[in-house]
Amino acid sequence: MKRILCCALFAIASCTIASAQERGEMYIGGILGVSTHSFNGDDTSISDTYFQLAPEFGIFVRDNLRVGGKIDYSLAPLIGRTTHTVAIGPNIAYYLRICDRIYYVPEVGLGFAYASYDKMSGVGFVSEFRLGAFEYRHSEKWSFSLNLMSLDYTTLSFSKEKVTSNEVNFQLGISPTVGIKFYF
Repeated sequence: MKRILCCALFAIASCTIASAQERGEMYIGGILGVSTHSFNGDDTSISDTYFQLAPEFGIFVRDNLRVGGKIDYSLAPLIGRTTHTVAIGPNIAYYLRICDRIYYVPEVGLGFAYASYDKMSGVGFVSEFRLGAFEYRHSEKWSFSLNLMSLDYTTLSFSKEKVTSNEVNFQLGISPTVGIKFYF
């Protein structure tokens, strides 16, 4: 009897979120990430900690089509000094339903980037293609996101005194991130 009651409650709860990602629905959320890297060699031992904070806001302009924006801040050690990077810009995503609560969410984002490193600062642009993004809609108000693979392109121009340099990063790789979203 308890199994039948639990199954019935689970079925009712699932029906309440079946109308997720409708036009006009909004959310706030983001990513908070911390990772550590270490290297041990013959005479060298290096350990670094990376930090990322990326709050975002989105609204569904059509069923399953979301536009939004985010601010991405990261702090990373680089050769004994700290690099601060801020990127801000819009993004667009389409929600493809895999099963009852799980969605495949490919996303494209563009933005303006600012970075500082060792008394130098640089400006440029960033683009991101989230090719392995998924979302699990836990309830009507809460969801969890997982990005398994992305394609990123960043270009920055640094200047110090009379020296200007350009940095271009092109990355396709597996770099999982986990986020949380609150829908209202």
